[in-house]
Amino acid sequence: MSTPSRARARLRRAITTVLGCAVALAVITVPVTPAHAASTTTCTGTSHVALSPGMTLTPQTVTVTENDALTSCTSTDPTLTSGSLGPFVYSVPNASCNSIFPLGTGPLLLAWNNGQTSTATLTYTASSTAGIVQQTGVGSIIAGQFTGAAAVVTWIYLLVNPLECLVPGGMTSQNGTILVQITGL
Repeated sequence: MSTPSRARARLRRAITTVLGCAVALAVITVPVTPAHAASTTTCTGTSHVALSPGMTLTPQTVTVTENDALTSCTSTDPTLTSGSLGPFVYSVPNASCNSIFPLGTGPLLLAWNNGQTSTATLTYTASSTAGIVQQTGVGSIIAGQFTGAAAVVTWIYLLVNPLECLVPGGMTSQNGTILVQITGL
């Protein structure tokens, strides 16, 4: 083999070695990106509750119709900007202006403006402090968009004014705010 041929062969091996080291170094230093990025969605909005018959100071079974509008959402899904919950219709036995509705565990369907839905299963609690009633549902998304993510839904209403319960027909509606937070994979 002539000298120029050996020189070219050595140059090729050197280039191959350098390129191989560069590729190996790039593989080692490139951060690993997970297949699914964490999703985060936060929405605020309004809650409207209609009560029939109207609540009074006397306990009675009341049918509640609730509509919640999520009017402002920020999300890792750029197509999601708003949503809604409901209408929900449920009965509350022994409801009166002096009581906070009994709560438990149950499903909740969230409908998004992008045509997707999320079904959450939540455990609900309620508290009353400084003239505010806060109902909170904590759980996870079990179906639809954001399946597997954690979910917290908070409703806030002013404490019922007992004078509203004294008018003929009782208190027939209440308005409040809602906050939805979804975090996870």
